[in-house]
Amino acid sequence: MVDAWVLAIAVAAVSISGLSLYVSRVFLPRRMKGAYRKSITVLAAAVETKDSGTVGHAQRVAELTKEVARRLGISGAELERIEYAALLRDIGKADIPYAILNKTEPLTEDEWTIVKNHTTKGADMVAAVPFLASCAPYVRHHHEYWDGNGYPDGLKGSEIPLGSRILAATSDYDAMISERPYHPVPMAPGQAIDEVLAGSGTKYDPVVVEVLADLLSAEAAIAA
Repeated sequence: MVDAWVLAIAVAAVSISGLSLYVSRVFLPRRMKGAYRKSITVLAAAVETKDSGTVGHAQRVAELTKEVARRLGISGAELERIEYAALLRDIGKADIPYAILNKTEPLTEDEWTIVKNHTTKGADMVAAVPFLASCAPYVRHHHEYWDGNGYPDGLKGSEIPLGSRILAATSDYDAMISERPYHPVPMAPGQAIDEVLAGSGTKYDPVVVEVLADLLSAEAAIAA
């Protein structure tokens, strides 16, 4: 479990580092940027230790999200913002009780409300860091659905930031193929791809799904 003081120190460290980068972001030395990304990755990993079965999830989602974004023509600073959002999208879970995050039985209505609040709390935490503030909308809306039935704001279609639309599909895919408290037996990659395809036009942006499915199919063919 991530203690509150540990999280506070980690957030403070990211904030200090973020301020330094904000001042000099145009001419930032490559190795400093690498160190900054590493600090974000470490913070994401610290939060993951509280949510059993998700260790490495943030890193995998970030890599997958980045590649999908590239194939959609995103590059430069925007690609970097989406990557940072992918790493930090679940940071709000640090405020959710361990017993709820790791519950194997169905959540009560009140527990589900607590879980859903991780999107807004995470966005507020990210927005408090100057260099990361532009990532906050992606964190807030990564559980919105294409048809408007997601949360926290019920956005639909193109109202949802593109970075969030990508995260909705990539994070769900990786969760499906991972061992989680609520489904201890992971799906096979092919089954998970079919599940994402089934959600095209309802849960997920159809264009994002097409790109993601093509990417995953190509990777599976190479691995075969």
